[in-house]
Amino acid sequence: MRASEKAWIGLAAGVATYDILCPKGETLSERVDDWLEHPVHRVIALGAIGVTAAHLANILPDRIDPFHRLTTFKG
Repeated sequence: MRASEKAWIGLAAGVATYDILCPKGETLSERVDDWLEHPVHRVIALGAIGVTAAHLANILPDRIDPFHRLTTFKG
């Protein structure tokens, strides 16, 4: 299994574990729901979701993809 596959499994397991163990009303989805109710937070949340989805779908050019730009720090 590749390191990136292990990372995806860990990420999914972490989110699932948090959502199972978190206090009532504090799931990650519920927090995003709250952000979507406020105009400024809505723009930020939708922007972050959109950029993440565009990155994962490989539709952002590398020069404007913030996630790709982060990997350039590795050298």
